[in-house]
Amino acid sequence: MRLSKIVMLLSLAFCLLTLGIPSVYCADVAKIGTVNFQKIFENSTQGKAVKAEINTQGQRMEQDLKAKGEEIKALEKRLGDNAGVMSKEAREEQRWEYERKIDEVKALKKKYDRQIQEMQMQKVNSVRQEVLQLIQEYGKKEGYLLIVEDINVVYAPSNMDLTDEIIKRLNAKK
Repeated sequence: MRLSKIVMLLSLAFCLLTLGIPSVYCADVAKIGTVNFQKIFENSTQGKAVKAEINTQGQRMEQDLKAKGEEIKALEKRLGDNAGVMSKEAREEQRWEYERKIDEVKALKKKYDRQIQEMQMQKVNSVRQEVLQLIQEYGKKEGYLLIVEDINVVYAPSNMDLTDEIIKRLNAKK
C-alpha cells in the first residue's frame, strides 16, 4: 500500500512537472509592427500642412530673389547701353554697384536656403515627435512588443504595416 502511494505521488508530480514547466517558459505571440514615416508625412494632414507651409515660404523667397535678379538685369542693361557715353569713373561705379548687387543676391540665396532647411527640420521634427508619441501610445495600448520604421526592414508581411492606422489616428487627433 505504501509503495503504491509513493508511485502514485511520483506519477502525479511527474505529470504536473510535464504539464507545468512548458507553460511557464512559453510566452504570448510577440506582436511586431512596422511604420513608414515618409508615407505618414505624405498622407497625414499635419505632413501636408508642413509641406504646404514650406512650399509657400519657398515661393515667397523665390519671388524675392527673382525681383532682385530683375534689378540686376536692369542695371546690367543700363551699364551696357550707357557705357559709351559715361565717364570712366561713372562706368567703374556702376560696375561696382552691379557686382555688389550680384554678391548680395548670392548671400540672400544662401540665407534663404538655410532658412528653408532650418524651417523644414524644425517642422518635420515637430510632426515626427508627435507621430512617435502616437506610435508609443498605440503600441502600449495594443500590446505590441516592437514597432520599427520600415526603412531598414528587408521583409515584413503587409499585415504588420501599421502606417495607415497611425495616419488615421494622427488625422483624428487634429
